[in-house]
Amino acid sequence: MKERFLEPFRGMHEIIEYVLPKDMPEFCLGCKNCFFRGEDKCPHAVFIEPIWNSILEADLIVFAYPVYALRAPGSVKALLDHFCVHWMVHRPEKEMFSKNAVILTNSVGAPNAAAQKDVMTSLNWMGISRIRRLGIGLMEGVIWPELSEKRKAFIYKKVDALSRQCMNLKKERMRIKVKLYFALCKKMHEAGLKSSKEAFLDDLHYLNNGWIKDRRKQNAANH
Repeated sequence: MKERFLEPFRGMHEIIEYVLPKDMPEFCLGCKNCFFRGEDKCPHAVFIEPIWNSILEADLIVFAYPVYALRAPGSVKALLDHFCVHWMVHRPEKEMFSKNAVILTNSVGAPNAAAQKDVMTSLNWMGISRIRRLGIGLMEGVIWPELSEKRKAFIYKKVDALSRQCMNLKKERMRIKVKLYFALCKKMHEAGLKSSKEAFLDDLHYLNNGWIKDRRKQNAANH
């Protein structure tokens, strides 16, 4: 499915691919270094930073994976855990607010929605508004060669239609759901900054992007 989806883009666009767990083999340790000291202090930064930089530069982000036990594979979840520092509640990147993403999944026959939700939730909280999804049940077999030509043609048709939708994509606008998340996070950081003597990295990120104002200085001037 992934190869069929990318086929029309090859030769026209640069495609950078990462394979899990080879390109990011480590689980998040819960050390909180990314939150309190910076993303570069993550013990797995050597793996995470190249992937994150590629995502920031990409016009289209594609996640492709099989369904394991009705959910995303553990290697996908391990990657998403490392990206939590870039959620809107922490330190989102403004580039993410205009991006498009695609999630491709397949299973033998089980529903795909719950496995897609793992990734969709993370992408939403990173600020991506437009996420297209396609989940396919193989139905006739466990691996591709076991499928009939009729079933393969059906899958190709679905994938090709999605691929056409993603050609020449324009930057997306923030949708209501993401706008609401972002507005709540701004309020949270404004309140936290107002009641704290020290600005944490998350607060500084919001300040440096001009998303919130430092009311402490204003209040001190008034006094």
